Amino acid sequence: MTRKRLALIIGGLAVSLGVVVFGVAWYYSLQIEDGALRVKHDPLKYEVEVVELEEDRIKLKFPTEEDLRKQPENTGIEWPDGYARVGGTLNVDGAEALRKYTLLEGVLVVGQQVRFGQNAFPGDPDRAHGITFKEIQFASPLGVLAAWQIDGSGNTWVIFVHGKGASRRQALRMLPVVEGKNLPSLVITYRNDSGAPEDPSDYYWYGLTEWEDLEAAAAYALDHGATGLVVVGYSMGGGIIANFLYQSPLADRVVGVILDSPMLDLDATVDMAAEIRNVPAFLTTIAKVISGSRFGIDWDALDYLDRADEISVPVLLFHGDADKRVPVSISERFAESRPDLVTYELFAGAPHGGAWNRSEEHTSELQSQAYLVCRLLLEKKKNHSMPVPHH
Repeated sequence: MTRKRLALIIGGLAVSLGVVVFGVAWYYSLQIEDGALRVKHDPLKYEVEVVELEEDRIKLKFPTEEDLRKQPENTGIEWPDGYARVGGTLNVDGAEALRKYTLLEGVLVVGQQVRFGQNAFPGDPDRAHGITFKEIQFASPLGVLAAWQIDGSGNTWVIFVHGKGASRRQALRMLPVVEGKNLPSLVITYRNDSGAPEDPSDYYWYGLTEWEDLEAAAAYALDHGATGLVVVGYSMGGGIIANFLYQSPLADRVVGVILDSPMLDLDATVDMAAEIRNVPAFLTTIAKVISGSRFGIDWDALDYLDRADEISVPVLLFHGDADKRVPVSISERFAESRPDLVTYELFAGAPHGGAWNRSEEHTSELQSQAYLVCRLLLEKKKNHSMPVPHH
C-alpha cells in the first residue's frame, strides 16, 4: 500500500468519523430542545396500582422498583376524582410498598390506578388547608395572568413562583407557614402555563423572558399595599427570580428570597442529564454549540451564578442531594459564592423539589426555617446577613 493511498484511507475514515459525531450531536441537540425548551402539557398518567387498602395504610404496586425508589416520604397520590396523603414506608416487597395513608378527597378502592405528586395537597388553598383566597388577574407583557391572593396584615408580601411544567399547587406545602404568620401572599402563574399566554417562541426560557411576568405580579402587589417582597421560587422559578433581581427596577423592593432546588445554570443541568444518559462529554459540548445556534440558547446568559455578586438580599436555599434534574452543585456554588447572604440547607435523600417531602422531621424543620426567613425580613434590608438557623 502506497503512502498516498494510506493517507487517503486515513483521511476518509476521519471524515466519516466526523460526520458520525456531528450527526449524533445534531440528534442530541434535538433532545435538548425537546426536553429542556419545548412547552408540553401532557395528559396525566396514572400508573401506580392500589393492591391493598386499609383505613390508615395502603399497598401500592409501581411499574418498576426504580419508580418505587423515586418517591419521597410525606407526599400525595391522586386519581381523577380524589386525593390522599401517603407517609412513611412500612414495608417494601419488590415493586410494591406498604405506606401510611390518609384519605383527603373522594373514594379510593383496590385496583384504582393513581399517580404520585410532591405537592402533597389537593386543589387550591381552601381545599388543601381551609385558607381563604381570591382568584385575581394581573396584566403581563403577553396578556392576563392569574394568581391566588391570600390576604394578611403588614406591608411585606410573599410571591410564590412555581417550576417548569408545574403549577401553583407547589406552593401549597409552604403556604400554611406564610398564612399562619398573617403575611399577604400571591401564588402566580406565568407564560406557558396551562391556560396562560404562550411565549412567541413556544419555548421555556428559564427566566430570560419569564422574569417580566414576575415583575408584573410584583407591580400588582406594590399597587395593592406592599412595600416589601419576599419571593419564593421552585426549580425554574429560581431562575425567574434571579433574572428578575438582575433586570427589574422593582428588584429593590425585594427583602428576601427563598429557593428550592433552583435551576440557576441550564448548562450544568444539561450536562447532568447527558451524564445520566451516558452521553460522552465531548458530544454534549458539540450538541450544546449546535443547540445554541439552532434554537437561540444563550448559555452564558442562563448561568445566573455569574452575576451572583449583584444580589443584595438574604437568601434561604434548599436542595436535596438525590436531585436527578438540577445538579446540587449549582446550589453549592451559589452558597460558596455568597456566604454573606446565603443560608444553605442540604437535605439528604431528597429528590428534585422534595426537601419538604423528605420526612415529618424535615418538614417541620423546613417550615420553621421558612418562618424564620419571613420574620427576619419584615424590615426591608435591615442588614445584609442572615443567621444560620440552628437544628
